[in-house]
Amino acid sequence: MGAAFFVLGYARGLVAQQPPADSTHHKAVNYAYRYRFLGVYDAATGNPVEDAEVRDVLSGTTAMTTKTGTVSLMFLPEGGGLVRVRKLGFEPQTFMVSISPTDTAPVTVVLVRTTAAQSLPTVIVRDSAVKYLSPALRGFEERRMMGFGHFISEAEMRKNDNHTMADVLISHIPGLMIGPAPLGAEFIVATRKMCKGGALAGCKFPNCYPTVLVDGVKANMGMSATLPPDWSKVLPTDYAAVEFYAGPAEAPVEFSGSANECGLLLLWTRER
Repeated sequence: MGAAFFVLGYARGLVAQQPPADSTHHKAVNYAYRYRFLGVYDAATGNPVEDAEVRDVLSGTTAMTTKTGTVSLMFLPEGGGLVRVRKLGFEPQTFMVSISPTDTAPVTVVLVRTTAAQSLPTVIVRDSAVKYLSPALRGFEERRMMGFGHFISEAEMRKNDNHTMADVLISHIPGLMIGPAPLGAEFIVATRKMCKGGALAGCKFPNCYPTVLVDGVKANMGMSATLPPDWSKVLPTDYAAVEFYAGPAEAPVEFSGSANECGLLLLWTRER
């Protein structure tokens, strides 16, 4: 009987002597995902691309790739954001990157070299449109020539480099206005209806926010996943052109699936 109590007491002593969990270690592991890496490579050679600009489109924060073609994405906000990668002589790329404990794998970006970049004229004589290298901006010019929707050209965008995108949008596109927003933000709403949703949808303030695509990709440019973009923080210097379509019926076929009843805003980043 005495032996049994001795063994039980000894076992309890071992449990009591076990060291507490190292909370510092767990915190380091939990936040390791904030250092997710992105690598940029030449599509033709497979070599790393040094000094490629990696930009958080919403905040404007940039970082440059190293000799290994890599860069840490620790400057992106929690949850991720819209990233644009560009390097002179290559076609730029814009895409969403997630930053979370479950999104830790390195991101690989392959850049395609532009062809005959130095020999192309910058202006088409007959219609004075810019001769773009990227198919995306050539598509913008083709739709602008057709005349459906509302368009802001690169020439006009460059005239407004010192303004906010909110100023540019409401001054050049009919049917858009600045709506109520917290903390001095500037939300853009469509004037065709007050409340997003069905006819009986009730709202205290205008909340009919257009869908936003950047280089054809749906962009989460808001202060959070549930808020629309704060256009006072978006810089016209990042964009070559803008298109607006009032609803799905007006949107081009290739983008009609992304449009909502409050309209569709297409933003195209600058080549140079």
